[in-house]
Amino acid sequence: MTYHTFEWYPSPSLSIETRSSVPLTDIQARLLAALRQRAEQGEPPPSYRELCADFGWSSTGTVRDHLRALARKGYVELPRSPGGRVRLRDVPRFRSVPVVGRIAAGAPRLAEEDVEGRIPIPADWAGRGDCFALRVTGDSMKDAGILEGDQVVVRQGTVAASGDIVAATIDGETTLKRFIRRGKRAFLVPENTAYEAIEVKSESATIHGTVVALLRSYRSERAARSPS
Repeated sequence: MTYHTFEWYPSPSLSIETRSSVPLTDIQARLLAALRQRAEQGEPPPSYRELCADFGWSSTGTVRDHLRALARKGYVELPRSPGGRVRLRDVPRFRSVPVVGRIAAGAPRLAEEDVEGRIPIPADWAGRGDCFALRVTGDSMKDAGILEGDQVVVRQGTVAASGDIVAATIDGETTLKRFIRRGKRAFLVPENTAYEAIEVKSESATIHGTVVALLRSYRSERAARSPS
């Protein structure tokens, strides 16, 4: 199984641009900025009623008129059915996944009070199903290119194919390893020769999901390498 990697290089401006350069009125620019902000944060497009509440408008007709103007100028696509939502043009679709600091008591806790934050990822990275993100600690997977401080996106599931990188809890400890089957036996195998493989016993191990994406901040990696 392959997984996606994404290295984040911070820049002074991180706005999502469209191909259109048609001038906008002040209210159209504000409305477009609100749509872009939601997209950048991995949130779904707002409904007409949500936009009314955000901008203090009393009628969804006002929203419709401004969005039609943005559509004519090439910035958005209008919904094709009643109750649909407007979408930005030329912007990848994202979904927001929760970041959990630890997997406690044998299962990831995804209630809001247990979530450290949320990160947007391209929707096609995650595919179908629920996902969560974990911050990597340790160096047991360094030879697979997974380093301490990285974040991995895990698609939840209790079944893995041989060769998948999985998040699993074994004997009460959560780990990130490659799942390997050897005949009727199964192992959690590190990608670092300094560590030994762990044989999986069904009564002591729980697989939480497979890694589908890796995210790395160039800034944090550079800071870690800088001399003190």
